[in-house]
Amino acid sequence: MFARHFSRLMFASLLFGAYSFLLFTAPAVSLAAEPLRLKYNWEKGQQYAYRVKIEVSMEEYAETLSGVEQYDVTESDADSISVRCTGSLNSVTKRKSRRILIPPMRMQLHSPFAGLSGNFSGAFEQHEIKLNRFGEIDTVKGSSLLPYLLGHLSQINLIPLSPEGERSWSESEKSKISVISSDRFSSPLRGSNVEKTLGAKKTTDYKIVNQEGDLVTVEVKYSYQTVSMIEDSGPEVELSGDGTVQFDQKQGCIKNLALNYKLIKRSENITQKIPITVSSTLLSADELAKLRADQKAAMAKQAAEMKKREEAARFEIPENIDAGLKTILKDLATKDIFKRKAALQKLSQAKPEQPNREISGILIGVLNSKDITVVLDASRALVVWSSKDDIPAMTEVLSEVNILGQENVMEAILKHETPEGVEAVAGLLKDPVKAHHASKKLIEYGSGAEDAVLEQLDPDQFIVLVNVLRVLKEIGTEKSLKKIEEVTRTTTKNSFRFQAASTVKAIEARIN
Repeated sequence: MFARHFSRLMFASLLFGAYSFLLFTAPAVSLAAEPLRLKYNWEKGQQYAYRVKIEVSMEEYAETLSGVEQYDVTESDADSISVRCTGSLNSVTKRKSRRILIPPMRMQLHSPFAGLSGNFSGAFEQHEIKLNRFGEIDTVKGSSLLPYLLGHLSQINLIPLSPEGERSWSESEKSKISVISSDRFSSPLRGSNVEKTLGAKKTTDYKIVNQEGDLVTVEVKYSYQTVSMIEDSGPEVELSGDGTVQFDQKQGCIKNLALNYKLIKRSENITQKIPITVSSTLLSADELAKLRADQKAAMAKQAAEMKKREEAARFEIPENIDAGLKTILKDLATKDIFKRKAALQKLSQAKPEQPNREISGILIGVLNSKDITVVLDASRALVVWSSKDDIPAMTEVLSEVNILGQENVMEAILKHETPEGVEAVAGLLKDPVKAHHASKKLIEYGSGAEDAVLEQLDPDQFIVLVNVLRVLKEIGTEKSLKKIEEVTRTTTKNSFRFQAASTVKAIEARIN
């Protein structure tokens, strides 16, 4: 009940608006406690990056948001700092039971920086924050709003400090909470599905509890709750928690933080609670250098893939084909994705009298470009136009093509009934990702694939063994029975004996 209800709701905090204001209060401090002035010592040109992890425990499933948040200091003076923020968090959801999991739907109308996109480009979207040396934010351009009322990803590692150097200080802010339903699809035309907006107040208390060298430990207590109350229960929506933040005086920034929250949604009939943990750790200089190198390599790889796609759209149109085919290939040679897809669909629906290596070569080039938008259409067309001479090139494509094109490329190879083609497909029984499609196509191919499948029989590799025996159950002959009997006599693997017994029974029932 709890998980189903929360899968229909999201909470977004409106942190900036005409009705928001920020107050800092400094409680009375013991005369024995000397002031400790903590400041962000960031200077222009410096770079900081944090590894962020958010773990959310629902009743039926657990969600983990993880990734890297980065700051590039673009401007600085004695009083203020401007930083460019980039980063993204990937979401992984795991069910806690064997029941089918339907994770909560989140329609993202904001930047992938907000944390749920696996899209690579999201890691390089950015926005700007201007703040003073004590972490008090002046302006923000852009958004990085996280779910579960956790605020902005870009501000997790920017806690406000006491300008007076007090050992205890507080932050208080009026805000609003929008309760958003996902019962129906949102769209750019009608915006988010806001059921209601509630007035709320957010308070955070900070207290320095320890100092070891340059490392200062700050205790944090957090409360964010709506003004509206549920009678005898508490605030309608509440996020509260505590934890610690370690501030490095030498580097002038947060070193790490660990916070524990509980998000509570109350109604007259039910109270729902979600435990949440947030952790963040500053990357070392070596880790930051590696991150930058990895990003540079990823960008180079992305650029290379884009170049491949552009090259796949540049080819010479054969002269010895009819006018209709020339028109189709001209559309395939454009950058217009809709024209390219339409052209490939026409090629897949054609009924040529014989294969054409010039056209199949073009299709293989399209598949080698790894353009996910056309891989399905291109692989379907390859089934129609490929020839026996294309087997070597198609087996190379088979090792790289994604799941959308796997079955069709296998079919294009197997339709020519060559030993090397069958062996290439049978070899995929060892691939945990492609084995399912390979099994299906080999069963469709029939007993002609038996020799190639038997070559993959290995009692020491259980997963491969299961895949091989699955195919042999359907296409195996006396030859398979003889091979299985031979392996049974020599192996000590009980798992093989158990799996082989049902396969032998199935083959005997079929051939007899």
